[in-house]
Amino acid sequence: MKLNVFVKRLLLVLVLTGCCNVLAAQTIRFKTDYASTKSSSTLKFETTSYSGTLSSSNTELVLKIKNKGEATWSSKQINLVDISNRGEKLCAEKELVLAPGKKGKLTYVSCAPKRGLFRLEPSYPSKVAFKEDAFFLRGKEWTLTVGGETFTFYTDI
Repeated sequence: MKLNVFVKRLLLVLVLTGCCNVLAAQTIRFKTDYASTKSSSTLKFETTSYSGTLSSSNTELVLKIKNKGEATWSSKQINLVDISNRGEKLCAEKELVLAPGKKGKLTYVSCAPKRGLFRLEPSYPSKVAFKEDAFFLRGKEWTLTVGGETFTFYTDI
């Protein structure tokens, strides 16, 4: 009886550990400079009219944004392209319009069905599989355009 309880607890711990590894493995990390040795799961950005943070996994991109400009901003005014000018079509989970001085949080997903962001799959069976598939993201340059203003960042895994 005691052995059975121990085995169940051990299996539960193993399953939870495995789930945490898979979820943690699919986080995209960012750098502001190509030569930087440090990367972060959150990227701070600032343009003339907008500031905020960006975080992402292979399935969603979370944008926390403040409209510092004088014009109203719509969640449709966003574009993500890599260095070769290939774009990622982003769809907001909800539409948001920010008046000047207002803040908001948006979650974007790939508009392409059965496809993740940054040219990745929507899910991976293991951390190793994710790292193998995402290897090309190391030091890759991306440009995010928010309301016509751009900033450049680099991805890492």
